[in-house]
Amino acid sequence: MKQMLFTLDYELYGDGSGDVFKHIIDPTYALLNVADRYNLKFTFFFEVIEYWRLKEEWNNGNKMGYTQNPIEAIEKQIQDLYRQGHDVQLHLHPQWVNAKYQEGRWNVDLADWKLGGYLHEGEYSLVNLLIKGKQSIEELIKPINPKYRCIALRAGGYNVQPSKEIVKAMLHSGIYVDSSIYPGGKEQGTLSNYDYTNIPIDIDYWYVGEELEMQGDLGLIELPIVAFPITRWTKYVSRERIKSLLRNKESARNTFDAKICDRTKGKFSKIKFFFEKECQTWDFCLLTPSMHKKFLSMIKSQDRNLFVLVGHPKSYVGERGLKYLLKRTNNVFKYKTISDVYGLILN
Repeated sequence: MKQMLFTLDYELYGDGSGDVFKHIIDPTYALLNVADRYNLKFTFFFEVIEYWRLKEEWNNGNKMGYTQNPIEAIEKQIQDLYRQGHDVQLHLHPQWVNAKYQEGRWNVDLADWKLGGYLHEGEYSLVNLLIKGKQSIEELIKPINPKYRCIALRAGGYNVQPSKEIVKAMLHSGIYVDSSIYPGGKEQGTLSNYDYTNIPIDIDYWYVGEELEMQGDLGLIELPIVAFPITRWTKYVSRERIKSLLRNKESARNTFDAKICDRTKGKFSKIKFFFEKECQTWDFCLLTPSMHKKFLSMIKSQDRNLFVLVGHPKSYVGERGLKYLLKRTNNVFKYKTISDVYGLILN
């Protein structure tokens, strides 16, 4: 039977904005309620650098506007979802390494947006981020399951190019799986910069070489995210997408500006941008039932058995699309986690 992996990036917004309870805790519990009805187990990619900075600020006496302890809420939720059979793995947005809480908001270092271009040394070197991140997650989960190991990574914003140093860091830290690449994807904005257009869109997984995009025999595995080319405007006209954008208009505007400013000059170019095609990840939190139907029809023609989907609690505004997808896949696919699939591949 074909396998489907529902992965979630557990995080605030990339520009440092957002509310832990409104954008992480509450929508995550809403997602878990839907998952329970369909015996679905998520894989959560936990953004640990953001968690370190929040915890450091809270422990220093800064409430950051919260009336409840956000660190206690995050830790409890991570442990709760693991107890319920969900998976927890590592997510890294390096712009949080030097983040400062100033004048009532977080200011992140946008120069460190890309994990693939992260060059710091010392305590927060790339390899130390993976080692410390892995340890942080294992410290939360091992009281529940002493045998738990964090074995997978997802880079923030899918930014793993150049990936040679990431491969070295994974080998050194005991991270064996990456799931940051979506075949066909390309981004050349002021923040994200990657090109995955040469990777086939119908491949289940591959063992990587000295770079994540290359096949090799280092024992590390890439689990790519499903993506298909669509006309850009079609993903912005849904009520789910509009509600999600309205949740944090400043972050949405900053992301849009960073995405198009290097490619467009003038109003006509921006309009043209919306009518061009780009590869869209299979986002189960944002896509409408009609888009899920389209993606399901596309994978029918593919000779593959493994499909990685992606979502974000912060963008989850209703169960309409997710329920549609689960009703149509519940008896056709086996729902698996990253840890499940890694074990199956090794065996």
